[in-house]
Amino acid sequence: MPRPVSDSIADGLPLWDTYEALFFLLTGITLGVVLGFLFPSVWRSFRRRFRKLERYRPDKAVAAPWAASTGLRVLSSDSSDAEVEEARTDLDLVTLFVSARFAVQEKSLREAAALYLQILGSEKVTRVQTNKAMFELAQVYSASALTGKAIETGLELLHRKPTHTDVFKLLLELASFKGEESHLETVVKVYSGSVSGELAREVAHLLSVSSLRLIRQGAGDAQSLAVRLAKLAVRWCPSAIEPKLTLVEATSVLWSGSEERPADQWFMGFCVDLVEAARLRRSNPNLSPFAFAPLLKAWNAKLQLQGQELDLAVQRMRSEIRAQMQLDRSSEEGVSRADYEFVWTVLDSLRRESAPESPPPVPPWETRMRSLLQASERPKALNFLHTCVSCAQLQREFTWRCSSCKRWETLQPWALHES
Repeated sequence: MPRPVSDSIADGLPLWDTYEALFFLLTGITLGVVLGFLFPSVWRSFRRRFRKLERYRPDKAVAAPWAASTGLRVLSSDSSDAEVEEARTDLDLVTLFVSARFAVQEKSLREAAALYLQILGSEKVTRVQTNKAMFELAQVYSASALTGKAIETGLELLHRKPTHTDVFKLLLELASFKGEESHLETVVKVYSGSVSGELAREVAHLLSVSSLRLIRQGAGDAQSLAVRLAKLAVRWCPSAIEPKLTLVEATSVLWSGSEERPADQWFMGFCVDLVEAARLRRSNPNLSPFAFAPLLKAWNAKLQLQGQELDLAVQRMRSEIRAQMQLDRSSEEGVSRADYEFVWTVLDSLRRESAPESPPPVPPWETRMRSLLQASERPKALNFLHTCVSCAQLQREFTWRCSSCKRWETLQPWALHES
């Protein structure tokens, strides 16, 4: 006997077949919900297979705000074959890139590094993807406090792309850390891209700071490396005062490492540095005298250790000092007595800064030097505020770059008053 058929079914299906379809449909939905709760990773992978590839492809317009929020910079493509290689992008590699960047956003740096290494080890990875993965992996290593591995990865990428400015800037930041100064010299020599005025000044500043840090460490071959970095800084920005002053300090007798020198040799080295500082000051009279404060402070601490012997040496070597400091030459050929006035201004200000209520007395050797140079007995003392001649921003301490307008060597003392 044939099975009865329902007349109420619009599509003509038998009633029993409708019950079977509903049963399997509800069973499938229930199973999917259960699996989605028990195995969320499987559910995500299932959904991603049905998404479009363009949603996972790195987009420059979308990557910029995302990178700013997570702190991870994405390498920009600067070659014409980038579009050709991106067209052959594999879906699995794009998924790994997304997962790695999401891991960085979630501060899972170990997982992110593993994903980037998986990308680099893939047979389907393109040249553009390799460069991007290495660039981001170096940042992950740096965030994980693995600065050595970060620099190693960045240097390998810089050898691949020696003209890429983004890679160069990243390596400058990594190699400027304490203890990584030797890599900084390598990074600067490998880079062969275009150098703008602002970039050249920033590189010269980083080289100068690293050189001065090596000088004050005074360990091993730090002195020779400091001199090389200072010379590189002058080569990158010959018009700036900071690298020239750094080279003066790097080649000074002050950091020679020999403590057995007699007092007269120490003082003659001090006079040599004063002549070079006075020349730099004369070439840029608008520069704040506090630019020379670190050098003068270090010399003052060294000369204070000589005691009475230094005063006797200054008294005995008056003619040698005059010849060394070029006091008998005309102002057109050498430096004049007025060019050394900033030295006493800075030293008096440093004494007032160390003990505002009762500053220490002027040492005897300094009194004799002031008399020899015919300096004023009461030099002008500077306030400890500086203003930018470009934007009038006030700063507590002297820096080579204004924190407001980002211009270099524009800070001057805020006011002058009699001490």
